[in-house]
Amino acid sequence: MSSLYLFCSRLYLPLCWIAVAAPLATMIHCNLHLIVPREVGGTLFGGSMGFMLYLGGWALSVLGLGLAVLTRVPGARLAWIVAGLVQLLLGLWWRINYPDDFDGNLIFSIQPRELDYVMVFGFALAYSGVYLWRRQWLKPRPPAHRNLLLLRTLWALVLATAFMLPPLLALTHKPLPYCAFDKAGKQLSLCLGPGTRVIVD
Repeated sequence: MSSLYLFCSRLYLPLCWIAVAAPLATMIHCNLHLIVPREVGGTLFGGSMGFMLYLGGWALSVLGLGLAVLTRVPGARLAWIVAGLVQLLLGLWWRINYPDDFDGNLIFSIQPRELDYVMVFGFALAYSGVYLWRRQWLKPRPPAHRNLLLLRTLWALVLATAFMLPPLLALTHKPLPYCAFDKAGKQLSLCLGPGTRVIVD
């Protein structure tokens, strides 16, 4: 038995759990920004730029979890159910506790009818995951031979890296200062009103 096979056999399950936990955490993070109603009346474009960013992250995390389920990654079906339950319960909570707008002048980032769509999709995720679990469909199977174990370990590593690398890279970058411009004069950050321009490399 080769040392590479022993290494992969010990790494396989922890790596699989990281591979499903990373997109699940990304999806929950995006849901907290998409589902929680926030007053966006005074923001640029009504907060639509941030909405599109988190919606894209949410869609990619659903795609990642779906690929993990289809490729029978251990823990993927459980993560699929948890993702649906979190979205359903978070949408239900804010549907019941939607902020009041006594003057009628506030603009919230998500409307009550949109919360209904969120809950329907969350229910669909959770129900489909439970259905797969009860029917024992797409159940993870132990790798039959060494080459299959190597391929599955590599696939779990790809999934884990795809969802863990962007947040880690974002932590290493310092945020741009207010009113930042590059040396060519291109605006890099928000600059409203008169202010001192900051030239960055």
